[in-house]
Amino acid sequence: MKTIFIVAGDQSGDSHAAKLMIELSRIIPNVKFIGIGGEAMEQAGLRSLVPLSEISVVGFWEVAKRYVFFKKLLSKCEQIFLLGEIDCFIPVDYPGFNLRLSAFAKKSNIPVHYYIAPQLWAWGESRAKKLAAVVDKLLVVFPFEVGFFKKFGIETEFVGHPLLDNEIFLQNLEREKRIALLPGSRLQEIKKHIPIMSETVEIIKKEIDGCTFGIAVSPLVDQSVYKKMIPESWEMFSDSRKLMKTSSIGIVKTGTSTLEAALCGLPFVMMYKTSAVSYLLAKNMVRLPYISLVNILINKPVVPELIQQEANPRNIAKFVVELYHNKEKQEGMKNEFLEIRSLLGNPGASRRAAESIAYSMGIQQ
Repeated sequence: MKTIFIVAGDQSGDSHAAKLMIELSRIIPNVKFIGIGGEAMEQAGLRSLVPLSEISVVGFWEVAKRYVFFKKLLSKCEQIFLLGEIDCFIPVDYPGFNLRLSAFAKKSNIPVHYYIAPQLWAWGESRAKKLAAVVDKLLVVFPFEVGFFKKFGIETEFVGHPLLDNEIFLQNLEREKRIALLPGSRLQEIKKHIPIMSETVEIIKKEIDGCTFGIAVSPLVDQSVYKKMIPESWEMFSDSRKLMKTSSIGIVKTGTSTLEAALCGLPFVMMYKTSAVSYLLAKNMVRLPYISLVNILINKPVVPELIQQEANPRNIAKFVVELYHNKEKQEGMKNEFLEIRSLLGNPGASRRAAESIAYSMGIQQ
């Protein structure tokens, strides 16, 4: 029996890690999973040390406020490593925590196969040497990442993007006269973004007749939180991709959800607001001209990016209304999204990643 320790830190990572675990279970007989993850990973067989909602925080200041909790959790993971029963550690993105745990795994002679690389090409090239010292193999989801990480002597393999393994991105669903609202999956994001979106909606309603509004709700957050913050007229969607596939225009929080929106063919405006401390720290670290994965991948401003003070109701509404009425601009955006899809490789990323990890563990099909 093989025991794999696997850690994902947010809803997106939970989804990708779960698919990887399912593929690993098909290759490795009686494999056992322990680590940290959410509902999807638990359904795939994970014994999670803490609920995903406990660690799903973002931003320097927000993480710093929970320093004691994360230190204790890191220690708990290290104690499990010291028992000598872990055959492989698979960190899934979530670099702040996973890089520290990878260093300890390496010292404990546990192979580290990092799935979905930290975006060091955007904000932390100086940390790439540290990554090289703690990882045995890096399985990346963007083709340009291979050249970047190989510069630092990291064994890197492009497996494709796991989002392409979702059938909904290939479906043609009828679009309704609805604006999709995606405030994020973490509680702190929801509390920051929904008030802004609510004011934005009130402006949009005056400019677009008969338009409805749908909001993506996170499994990490109790629905009562949403009900206290949003009008009854908003429709709640637990399936964010279905919301994006059936809406006309989107207001989307930065992150993986912008890539999902592109794969859904949804014209959208990107927005994000965080604490002043986290924003200033991030601004000094990020070295790219864009924030959205969509704009980064195609290296031009395909979608509007509204950050911090620019992410205000009047600004967001202006871009949404303009995009809604400009069919030519919508079609141009959709054509760029098709180009982005072609950059992500072919479906089967989860299977290829699992085969690579299993092979490194001495297991062949």
